[in-house]
Amino acid sequence: MFEAIWKKVIRRRGFSILAIPAIVLWLLSLLYRVGLYLVKKIPRDKIKVETPVVSIGNITVGGTGKTPILLTIGRFLINEGYKIGIVSSAYGRTEVVEFVKPGYEVVEMPVAQTGDEVMLLADALPEAVFSVHSSKSIAAQNIAKSGIPLDLILIDDGFQHWQLHRDLDIVTYDAAVPPGQLKMFPSGVLREPKSSLARADVIVITRSKFAKDLTRLKDRLHKLSPQAEIYSARFSMGDLVGEKGNMPVKYLEDKSIFLFAGIGNFRSFEKHVRMFTRNLDYKLELSDHQKYTDDVLERIKSLADKHDSQILLTTGKDWFKIRHFDFGRELYYLSQTVDIDPGEEKLISHLLKRIGVKKEVG
Repeated sequence: MFEAIWKKVIRRRGFSILAIPAIVLWLLSLLYRVGLYLVKKIPRDKIKVETPVVSIGNITVGGTGKTPILLTIGRFLINEGYKIGIVSSAYGRTEVVEFVKPGYEVVEMPVAQTGDEVMLLADALPEAVFSVHSSKSIAAQNIAKSGIPLDLILIDDGFQHWQLHRDLDIVTYDAAVPPGQLKMFPSGVLREPKSSLARADVIVITRSKFAKDLTRLKDRLHKLSPQAEIYSARFSMGDLVGEKGNMPVKYLEDKSIFLFAGIGNFRSFEKHVRMFTRNLDYKLELSDHQKYTDDVLERIKSLADKHDSQILLTTGKDWFKIRHFDFGRELYYLSQTVDIDPGEEKLISHLLKRIGVKKEVG
């Protein structure tokens, strides 16, 4: 409920009654800035593991397309013969356990223990080794102590993890976020000021086709982080994925669709879906990392029944949490393809060169 109200306030247009809670959020954002400053000033010993560590993170709350970028990099490296580890705190899971396991074993675990993001990553990257702990530093140490030979470790959402040493920081920057929302949390969506991009080694502009002026955006980011390599990424919808297998997106053309998801940037997801269908019966935006209780599942089923929707459509993260529930109709998620400009090979070559891994790409 609070997340829904917060989103309404920061998405407001013009002057309205929502300006009153907006003032409260602005005052809270000042306290947040002070807290962030103090956290950064806390003296701490950096934890460094022998295996090169690459973080893929962002500077905003909510989804910036970080997971598809991690998947793209991870799959490319695996296909090139690299052995990779993935470290995550598995945010949003309901049963806290720590583990170091290959992806093909992780997918056999309950999603309550793995979290939605780790389950999605493990399903797509079964060859990778996953280390999960509430502390990313400890997770990195655990995977290093496991004795499993790895060429590099990818940290899921590690840009604000101050204690763990990284050899390279990749930051995703969502071009679809309206400029008016780029204020410090909770007045906006920024975890850190945009000036923090100065720490980034690589910036990937995600959902770049939604940028009004991509060249100008790249120039602004270059001024904030002169040393960073800047790439852009376009997301496209792939196949529909369901319990019984994959279907082409064209399958939706003559079907009525009920769209729902618990992600940080629901509006971008909706924009993508509207590109290939006009039969959207209803859209339901849920909380990020939504916990799907029986009440929530029954509400979705009831709404889909009310609108007589033929297809339930969601994201991969949501699908893994609810795939066994009987909604009385087909349930799919949309896979994504990522096109990185000027190319995945250049990005990976730059990454490997920076962290000192000698193998050739291509």
